[in-house]
Amino acid sequence: MLEKNKYVPRVNQIDAIYLNKDITRLIRDSLLENLQALSPILFIKIQPELDLLIQSAIWFGSVGKRCSTFGQQLLVLAYDAEKLTVSRLVLHFALTVLPGYVKSWEERRLTRRVEWFSQAITWAENSALVLNILNYFRFLKTGRKPTLVDYMLGLDYISLRNNQRRDIGYKYLTRELLWGGFMEILGLVLPIINFRKLQRVLKSWAFGKQLTGRRLEDRDGGVELLAPKMTASTTCTFCGERPTLPHHMGCGHIYCYYCLSANVLTDASFCCPTCGATCPENGVQSV
Repeated sequence: MLEKNKYVPRVNQIDAIYLNKDITRLIRDSLLENLQALSPILFIKIQPELDLLIQSAIWFGSVGKRCSTFGQQLLVLAYDAEKLTVSRLVLHFALTVLPGYVKSWEERRLTRRVEWFSQAITWAENSALVLNILNYFRFLKTGRKPTLVDYMLGLDYISLRNNQRRDIGYKYLTRELLWGGFMEILGLVLPIINFRKLQRVLKSWAFGKQLTGRRLEDRDGGVELLAPKMTASTTCTFCGERPTLPHHMGCGHIYCYYCLSANVLTDASFCCPTCGATCPENGVQSV
């Protein structure tokens, strides 16, 4: 049984890791962006060294100075100072900062690709990935040493305050399940609803207009289609704004092209909100 002040929930340890990654990335990207703006050519030449310098400064300002990463400090956690000896600090720096520089140096500095060196780096990366996965499963079981480096160096997280176990009640779990099910239902139902038709029907109810659904025919059918004219005060019949790419469907009222075509495509029975005419068989036409 862990002592009370040394018990750190698994979720807190994982949160500390992700927080530290995000903080480090923000600091690094901000500094590199400013340095790149000063001299792009020089930046390209010395980028691996700049990256190493920034990563080293971040490490010395966190683990080297306070025995805790920035993510741990936000959650009031730290490494166990009794186990964090000088030799372990040196190894921690070498295992967390230097691998990134070696890989960047191999990609940018070597003019001729050394096959054995590249294969060694690839093998080391793959091995570290497999070991990290295995260590993660071990961490889920034991709740100690969440990263491979922590496990190799025997470093434990401790809390700087008396953390209690976080109990989650059934009410919370039930609420989460209900919300999850509700969101799945919305994701299934919303794409089926024809919102344009619903909007048109609601508008007709709100303004008290009955849509007759009168179909216009072209000249061959015996009814002449009206050709509307644009004026300075013309507005779209649907959205009420100045028409963009004005089009009509033969009833004498002008629409934006996107307003009219979207309604006709999504609602086969779409009719003019003003006169109730439906779209003729020859489709919408430009003004």
